[in-house]
Amino acid sequence: MGHLTGLASRLFNRLLTSRFKQAGINITAEQWGVILTLKQYGSISQSQICDILYLEKSSVSRSVEVLEKNGWVMRVKSETDSRTKLVNLTEQSLDVVSECTKIAQGVLDDSQNHIDLKGLNESQELLVKVVSNLRSLLKS
Repeated sequence: MGHLTGLASRLFNRLLTSRFKQAGINITAEQWGVILTLKQYGSISQSQICDILYLEKSSVSRSVEVLEKNGWVMRVKSETDSRTKLVNLTEQSLDVVSECTKIAQGVLDDSQNHIDLKGLNESQELLVKVVSNLRSLLKS
């Protein structure tokens, strides 16, 4: 099962990045993950992004740098800890977020084509359990 979930993830991300490019949006699936995290959690540090997405610091740093160059995120000093910079979505990113959300939903819909609702629900329940087990193992 591990190989299949990894393969499905890589294929999904490759298709997602391809569809972003077709739409004229220069963003990778990994960068999109950072944007989604900021959309969900608001202003957070790069370290928090790493923890949430289970990504290496160097990977998140590269993604944030590219997103910042594109004007979609900005880094600002934390008001409570001057050593920490927080990452925020910019106003400029809102249109991109909206368009990418539609594209991502399309990829998800296409990837679930010909799978009945019962199968989707069972798969989701199983993956939630697997993710929970893996998180518990990483904490111990």
